[in-house]
Amino acid sequence: MRNVFLAAAGGFLALAFASPSWAEENALDPWATLAEVKNQLRADGPTRADFVHHYIPAGFPDGEVESGELSLALPDCLRWDYREPYGKSFLICGREAHFWVPEDGTGQRSMVDPQGEPGLDLLLLDTRQLATRYRATAETDDAGNIILDLEPDEMATVLIGARFVIDSRTDRLLEVSYEDREGGSTRFEISGYGPLEKGGQFTPPESILWQEP
Repeated sequence: MRNVFLAAAGGFLALAFASPSWAEENALDPWATLAEVKNQLRADGPTRADFVHHYIPAGFPDGEVESGELSLALPDCLRWDYREPYGKSFLICGREAHFWVPEDGTGQRSMVDPQGEPGLDLLLLDTRQLATRYRATAETDDAGNIILDLEPDEMATVLIGARFVIDSRTDRLLEVSYEDREGGSTRFEISGYGPLEKGGQFTPPESILWQEP
């Protein structure tokens, strides 16, 4: 669960506010598109959004659906607060990751290495390094959305592929989906973007009893 979440986190931060009009002009060069996206990420302020998380384990016809709120403070902070059906939170800022369950009052804290975390590397490594790890394509669909597909090389052991769907009318990320090497399927639907008005979202709560790995 931890590695799959980190993959989603890194992917989302790398692509969350892409410029579809720019991407359309560079559809045959996905790495140029990603480089422009990473530059634009740094120009946006703190942002919130709603998410729905669909997960189907390997070998099952259906799975779990969870939902909550996403908070971003770019270039490197991301927080997922799950509300339904159970409360839990993930926070990543730079190389430090936190996971906690508010009702239990306990959580886990760890350091992450972008060189060794497929998905998180999308955020913290430059595009020249990423091009040695992934094969990428970019195109538009019939609705005008931008589709970016990434296929990890054999060194990336967590995922076998990821897809990002960007709404060309709103310049926002609509979906993140990926499949792990065990056959599990994950999809995040993102909506309801707006400015993040509350503070303290990117500081781990002091009331949690943190455990080291």
